[in-house]
Amino acid sequence: MDDKKIHTLDMEMLGKADVVVAEVTQPSLGVGYELGRAVAQKKRILCLFRPDCGKSLSAMVRGAEDGDTFIVKDYKEPDADEIFKDFFQKSRS
Repeated sequence: MDDKKIHTLDMEMLGKADVVVAEVTQPSLGVGYELGRAVAQKKRILCLFRPDCGKSLSAMVRGAEDGDTFIVKDYKEPDADEIFKDFFQKSRS
């Protein structure tokens, strides 16, 4: 699949999504781009970051946290189910 097709499909899926969940421990320009587009589309966003990985989370992602529509959570895998449950319950209300 070529780059244009990948972009088109990703943007179609983003447009259909009610919320966006992104694992942001590994820096990615593509994920950053998708998050920016999700913000522009007023999607509710959950970003998950593993602080024990020895990396720093981008200030652009961490700084976007608003406690409501853009959530950033530091986590360990055993905590993920509870984080998802809380996020999706609040997304339904």
